[in-house]
Amino acid sequence: MPSAEGAHKYKIGRRVAFNLTVSGARLETGSFEVTQLLPPANGDFQYRVKSLDGRVQRIVLESQLL
Repeated sequence: MPSAEGAHKYKIGRRVAFNLTVSGARLETGSFEVTQLLPPANGDFQYRVKSLDGRVQRIVLESQLL
């Protein structure tokens, strides 16, 4: 859920860990860098992130970031 201040928790350039699981199976994990702040979807802020090697880019929810 969006923070009480109504702002993104993570800022551009911040390194974050990302875990994606579907039906209990881990699909992707690793370190990513926030490249863009996006508006909320279903009450959860979104971010564009890229892997540190730059090969993978994803849009993720704030609740998926560690």
